[in-house]
Amino acid sequence: MLRTAHEHSSQFASQIDVEAENRIDHQRLADALADLHQLLEEYAPSWYTQEHHEKVESALQLSGKL
Repeated sequence: MLRTAHEHSSQFASQIDVEAENRIDHQRLADALADLHQLLEEYAPSWYTQEHHEKVESALQLSGKL
């Protein structure tokens, strides 16, 4: 079955919407992780190990938040 130009355009617009939502979700996750990192560094609970610290900082570097 041949698709019309409108169907292709609609499919392309849907794909762009999904990609934009994914970027927004990624940004929200990175922001939340940065907030948690800040709190953990400030309050330094006894269970917050160097390993936790390094994992969070690694993730923040990947997200561009550090």
